[in-house]
Amino acid sequence: MLTDTPRRLTDAPRFALRAAAWSLGIFGLLRLNWIEAHAVLPLTRVQGGLAVGLFGAPTLPVEVTLACSGADALALCLGVILAYPVKWRSRLAGAAGGAGLILGLNTLRIGTLGRVAASPAWFHALHVYVWPAVLTLAIAGYAFAWMRRVDRPRALDVHEVTLREPAPAWRPHVSRRFVVLSAAFLLLFLGAAPLYLESAGVLAVAGVIARAAAAALGAVGISAHAAGNVLRTARGSFMVTQECIATPLIPLYLAAICACSTTWRWRILGVLATLPLFIALGIVRLLVVALPDAVGSPLFFVHAFYQLLLGAVVVFLAALWRHGRRTALGHALVGVIAGVLVVQAFGPLFAREVTYLAGAPLADPQGAIAFLPAFQTGLYFALWAAAFVAVGWTRFVAGVAVLGVTQAAGLLALHALASDFGLTAHVRDVRGWAVAGPVLIFAAVIYVARTREQP
Repeated sequence: MLTDTPRRLTDAPRFALRAAAWSLGIFGLLRLNWIEAHAVLPLTRVQGGLAVGLFGAPTLPVEVTLACSGADALALCLGVILAYPVKWRSRLAGAAGGAGLILGLNTLRIGTLGRVAASPAWFHALHVYVWPAVLTLAIAGYAFAWMRRVDRPRALDVHEVTLREPAPAWRPHVSRRFVVLSAAFLLLFLGAAPLYLESAGVLAVAGVIARAAAAALGAVGISAHAAGNVLRTARGSFMVTQECIATPLIPLYLAAICACSTTWRWRILGVLATLPLFIALGIVRLLVVALPDAVGSPLFFVHAFYQLLLGAVVVFLAALWRHGRRTALGHALVGVIAGVLVVQAFGPLFAREVTYLAGAPLADPQGAIAFLPAFQTGLYFALWAAAFVAVGWTRFVAGVAVLGVTQAAGLLALHALASDFGLTAHVRDVRGWAVAGPVLIFAAVIYVARTREQP
């Protein structure tokens, strides 16, 4: 199994990479259409109103647009603060202070630009040279002052002084047990498919989920009602079937409970929580109907919900294995942000190239095959960003190449099965491959690298 090894990067380059990842992720988040329309633009208008109150009306009409929001400076400041390796309480406090500083300076920027709007030369100088330099120096000064403050040793009471060991990474025997139990439970899950896919009891649970989702949507002002196991809304109808409830996440969840729990009491409680937990997830899955159109198609998110959730869980497990419990969540968030950015930036291009190699389009009513290349690419990058394993760029790139080859080969195989034998892959198998492919390649690259490093 994979074991931990000393990292090769020093603290400074590692911090720079993490700060860049955080800044790019926050900047990309602020550039989403829904975020811009409902958060950034209203906040910019508030700043414009405050600027008028402080400096008076502009000498000439000045339009306050999204470009005046200061989102780039805010993303840079928050990225540097959140990437610094201190307690999350200190990071969040520093981020709040930095956000207040940037928003305050940006309000002054809007006000001063309004006062000199009648002078093109002064307006150009302040807008292009002076204020960008002021914001950059303010970010640097605030960040260094905050870092110096949080790094300052505090006086400890004699009763507080304890020797603290670094957070241990996930124990190898736990990961081995989890892999073995996952394989066993997945085989049982597939073998029992005829039972739960035709179960009236599971279908009754589906009806409960549909009614609960309709009630929850109605509580937030979205018209919805349930008829049996069908949820009907203004944005479409969604049928909750046995397959929507009996997700492959269930055997993985049970494997994690059995592998990680230290006592039988916790294992029993975890098993008993399975039904209410996955009923709650089924309800949340339908609540994505409330997402605005700018985020994406609700039908796509309903179908891909468990695939996206499993991808996030896998990224968290990679961070947990590499960094231990204390910092796993932060590293997992970095990984998820990196994966989303990769999907948005390179996913469509990669998907077109690989799909072209696969030949004619395949029957894909849920979009699982079309989404597979982009999702796998993003998940592969997310795993590397979350685990941050030092194995060399050549092997990392080799993994990307292997991923592309396996995608093309898999799509060609699906095409051959459909055209020559009339067989269509089940969407559950496609989504399982979407997650398993990058994970297996990620593990194989690390295993080969560490095997060659051993004397």
